[in-house]
Parts: sequence; structure tokens; C-alpha cells
Amino acid sequence: MAATTAPVADPNNAPPKRLPLAAKLQYAYLLRVPILVGITLFVLPIVSLFALRQLLGNLFLLGPWNILWTMVATTTLAFSILVVFRVVLLNGKERFGIQQALTQDVVTHRALLFTEALTLPMLMATVFSNGQAQNALGVRLGAALADIVAVHVVGYGALWLTVLLSPRYHIPAENRYPVHFAFLRRWLAWAYRHDVVSSETRQQLGDWAKDLPGGLRAGYFDPRTGLLYPGQWLSFIMLLCTIALYLILGWFKHARLGQQFGVPAIAYVILLLILLNWSLAIAAFFLDRYRVPLLLLLIVFVAGSNLYSKSDHFYELRPASTIAEISPAQVLTAQTRLAPDADHPRGRVTVIATAGGGIQAAAWTVQVLTGLQTELRNGPPDKPVNFADSIALISSVSGGAVGSMYFVNRYHADSPPYGFTATDSELPSIVEAAEKPSLDDIAWAMVYPDLSRIFLPYLKTEKDKLIDRGWALEEGWRSRGPITANLSEWRQGVQEGWRPAVIFNATLVESGEPLLLATTSTLQQNQIEGPQRKTFAQLFPNNDIPVVTAVRLAATFPFVTPAARAIADGPQYHVVDGGYYDNYGVNSLLEWLNEALSSTPPEKRPDILIIQIRSFPAGAINPSAGNKGWFYQAEAPVSALLNVRNTGQLVRDREAVSSFAAQWSDKSVPIRLATFEFQGNDPPLSWQMNPAQIKAIQDQWHNRISGPNNQDWLEVNCFFRPHSPECVEHPPPGKKGPW
Repeated sequence: MAATTAPVADPNNAPPKRLPLAAKLQYAYLLRVPILVGITLFVLPIVSLFALRQLLGNLFLLGPWNILWTMVATTTLAFSILVVFRVVLLNGKERFGIQQALTQDVVTHRALLFTEALTLPMLMATVFSNGQAQNALGVRLGAALADIVAVHVVGYGALWLTVLLSPRYHIPAENRYPVHFAFLRRWLAWAYRHDVVSSETRQQLGDWAKDLPGGLRAGYFDPRTGLLYPGQWLSFIMLLCTIALYLILGWFKHARLGQQFGVPAIAYVILLLILLNWSLAIAAFFLDRYRVPLLLLLIVFVAGSNLYSKSDHFYELRPASTIAEISPAQVLTAQTRLAPDADHPRGRVTVIATAGGGIQAAAWTVQVLTGLQTELRNGPPDKPVNFADSIALISSVSGGAVGSMYFVNRYHADSPPYGFTATDSELPSIVEAAEKPSLDDIAWAMVYPDLSRIFLPYLKTEKDKLIDRGWALEEGWRSRGPITANLSEWRQGVQEGWRPAVIFNATLVESGEPLLLATTSTLQQNQIEGPQRKTFAQLFPNNDIPVVTAVRLAATFPFVTPAARAIADGPQYHVVDGGYYDNYGVNSLLEWLNEALSSTPPEKRPDILIIQIRSFPAGAINPSAGNKGWFYQAEAPVSALLNVRNTGQLVRDREAVSSFAAQWSDKSVPIRLATFEFQGNDPPLSWQMNPAQIKAIQDQWHNRISGPNNQDWLEVNCFFRPHSPECVEHPPPGKKGPW
């Protein structure tokens, strides 16, 4: 076990020899685990807040209690690095046969100062990041420092217990550790003088250890007495403290206090580093004596667990409800949403495609939908417009699916009139639900159920094999709605005409085909050219799925949430983010709408408004063309794939929408187009937003309505209210009079 040890003192009390370069390189290899973990701890805040701010910056969006857990975990990790570091330096000769680096087990002030320095970037990041310290600097700094002091107190407690239990060392305990307070020195001196283990018991333990093979004793047990080195006792006790911290942080996730004193994602990340530091260092300390590569052991261990089927990720199927299929034409022409008038004698219908993009897409989608509901409903009192009730279909991807879920969840049939019943005062709560972070849920699951899934899948039962970071994400979404319905329950409202149909776009990993999780029947397969679209109903005709599960599958961003398969008999497809095929949701919307219009008699085809919601500005992708080195060949394929997913799909979808509108306009079906694209800077790429990013959502929406670039808002407004002054006075080019 990796720990400080107590080697025999130099009998001549000679100073240690200066290590040659070859020995230093050997120690660098033997210390690879704590070195890499220490570098990670030091640079993680710097990289997160500067190089990868959009992706990782919001890890440091912390309140005082979040700072507590983060700094407790950080200081614990720093101490574990110190303990693991010293074991190799103190046992180099005995365990590995190389020149001894340290001859006395004494922790110097310099070593302790180096350990504390590892925590400084995290301390600064937790206190000052994201502009949170402007009004509470004293509270935040005080919380961080109090946490560091608390961990030091626990650390000294571990030292005291180590001294009390371990064999006597020739240097008194109060002189081996840099203790700055007299009462702590007296505390350690008392423990050093009181041996709680009898000499007979120590003799028996020593005799037993002396019979062990030399490879098992070297570096662990004193060869003279056969007793465990004092530093090994410290390692063992600190490992117990780490296990206690792991259990406490896991308990807080599900305790009532967890809501108020929640553990943040960054604390779980640091906790994962602590676990890796201990487990890998322990393995390396044992295996390096036998020249067994640590990486080889990990590969064998992980490969073995991968063969166990319960290590896979799953999603839940439920019994299907018996509801007839609802064709696109039925949805399009439902009388409750057409609202025909003199300007739209055949009625008017809105269909929406909303793009992916994590929590940014969820928040922007809901802001646009609730914002249009507010703006249109607050028009002339003699001509009220309920925008939400005009929506026939929402086709969504990834984060856009999350926002759509929260919006569509507010359609109810509790009492007439059925449909979207949220008042203007209730609309902000929908936006707030979409903006609430999910990063902590995902981080908890990565460190708890998913870590055991990788290394101990044999312990998984049928009951808990659903529990992973995808399940944790669903639970967070479900609690904010609350959203408890299955897709079939939403389909009931679609059939009755008071709830819009939804298509949550996903992708099948094994075939690369689109998968549509929808509350309406979709495309007739014999009418489609090119790749076939599979639907959930086709794959599982007698099963249903929770709405939150459908959205999670459509928002399975790489590595953040796992590719999952259904718990069903036989091999099943794994499902991932719909953005792999079409990140904008346009393709499935146009084919659905094409089938709906084709199946509707010409005299019943309503006027159509197509709204696209894009959560990132098109200019967010800044190509850096220029000369590249040879290593660019390793990056180029992945870079091209990501750019095609965004730029390539955007160009394709723009052309498809324009062509579709022109085609049906020639068939006397008026089609209006509006695109609400977020134009702000620094949008997040994770499942958490900071206050500035939340404000940017609101500011951008007001700018799209009242700013100079409000052409798309005019398209929407004039579609519903063509006789409004701005529509009469400023008709689009080539058209006179009202829009």
C-alpha cells in the first residue's frame, strides 16, 4: 500500500548522496501516478476557466456550501499526493533496488508548502470565478479557508491515530511532522508515549509477517521487527478517511440536506482524482517491483469487466397504451388549432424545428417559445392569439429536446379549454426549469454508479443496472416539471388535438440511421429515398417509454451521457444524440410536413409558419485556415467530422427549407419562414449556465423582438396579425398591403 514508511536510519548519520540523473528518471517513472494527478489538480482550474471556458468554466459556479465540499476534496487530494509521493522516495532501495532518495521519515516544511501550493489554483477558482465574488468575497474566501483548516484538523487526527497504533519510531512524533501549535505537539507526544498495542501482540504480528515472501514484505514491513511501518499505518488511516469522504458525499446526494448543502460537480471530479490516486498508486507500488506495466493491468481488468453484459447501459421500457396511430395529416388539420379567419380561411398552423446544444439550446428554445406566446397574447384584446395552441409539431434535437419537453409539458386537459394553459406569470417558471443545471447529477453518477459499472459490474443487480449518469439526468429533469408522463400519454393529447406532436430526434449507433421518438406516426417508408428512418414504435411495437427517457436518448452527448440500449430480449440498438444525423431537427420536420400536406386535400391545407430555433450563432464556428504541422493529420478527421455536423448540416438545412417553401408555395400553400438564432457570445457547451449566460439569453430575446434585426419577429407577428401597423406599413419586398 502506498504510504510513508520508516526505513532504518543511516547508522553513520551521513547525509544522503545526491541522486544521479538516471536515478531521478527512475523515480519520475515510479512516481508517475501522483505526478500526473498533481499536475491535473493544479492545471484543471486554469484550463477550465481559460482554455476550455465554454465547456468546463461553469464547473466553478459555486455557492459557499459548494466551496466547502470542493476545498475539502481538494485538500484531501493534496495530502494523499504527499503521502503517496513519500512512499517511493522512502522505499526506493528496499522495494525497487535503486538508490535511496530519503533516509529519514520526517515531513519538512518545504514538502508541506509544496503540497499546499497544489491547492492554490482551485482556491482562487472557487472564490473568484464567474464574477460571483463581487458581493460576497468575504463569505466565499472565509468558507474556503475554513474548509482547508477543517481538513488540516482531520489530517492531524489521522496523524495522532497513526502514532497511537503504529510501532515506536526512533524520532519522536512531534519532531517528525511540521506542527505549529504547542497543544498539537503535546497531543502527538502523548500518543507517542502511549502504546495501545501490547508487546506480545506486536511480537505475534511480526513473526507472522516475517514468514511472508520477500516481495510481499519489502516496503511494507520492517525487516527487523516484521511490523508494518508507521507510514503504512498513516496510509491505511488516510485511505479510511477517503472512503468516509466518498460515503458522505454520496449520502448528501440523496439526503434532504442535499438540496441546501449540495455537492457540486467539481467536488465529484476531485473525488474521482482521489480514488484514482489511491488505487493506481497502490497497484503501481506493488507491480513496479515485478516490472508489470500498470496500464496492462488496467486494460485486462477493464476488458474483463466489459465482457459482462450488465456493464452496458440501459433504458427502461414500459407497457404500451392502446392508442391509435395519429397521422401527420390528422395533426395538421386538427380543428382546435386551425383558428380560421378572413386572413387564413383554411386556418394557420405553426411547425417548429429546434436545434441541439446542451443547456444553451434548452434555455434558448424555451425562451423563444414562451417569448412568442407572451408577445402574441399581449396584442390587441379584440384579436387574441394563443401561439402555443397553433403549434402542430415540434421537431427537436439534444438540448432543444429538453426545452421542448418543458414547454409541451404545460399543455393540460384538466378543465376546458384544453391546451396550453400557462399564464404569463407562469411562463418564466418554464424558462427557469430549462436553465437549472444538471452537471452535478451527471458528475455524481460518473463517480458512483458508473465507476462501479466499469470496475465491479459483477455487483450490479437487475434492479440497479438502470442507474447510471443517463438515469441521474432523467431524475433531475423529472423533478423540475414535474414530468411523469409516457410518450403514449402525450399522444392522447395529440389525438384529441390540444397538444402538439413532438419528434425527439436520436441516432442508432450500430446502423447510423435516424431514430424518431414521436407522438405521431411518421413517414411512410415507401415514400422515402435514401436512409430509412426507424421509429420507436417500429422497434418496440408493444412498448412505451417515459418522456424524460426519450429526451435523454435524443440528448445523449458524447461521454456526458452513455449510449444506452433497451432492456428487452435479444440484441438491441444503442441510441445516441440526434445531432449526428441532423443537429437542427429540420430534416424530419420537412418530411413529416410534406407527408401531412400531401395527404390533405388542397382545399383543407392551412397556411404554414415554419420556425427554426438555433441556439448558437452561425459565426460561432471560426475556421482557422493556414499552415499546419504533421500532427494536424491526427486532428483533421475529427475536426472535419465536427464541422460537417454543424456547418455542413446548416447549409444543407437552409437549402432544404427554402426549396420546400418554394415547392409548396407553387401549390398554393403559403409558407412563411422565421429563424430565431442566438447571436450572443460565450454560450456554454455543458449542462450548467452562469448568471451572465442566463442574462444573455434574456437580452438576446429582447433584441430579437425590439432591436433593429427583428425581421423574424415581424414574420411571426404578421403571420398571425397581418393588419398590424408594422405589417401594413412595411410589407416584405415584392408585396403590397398586409403580409
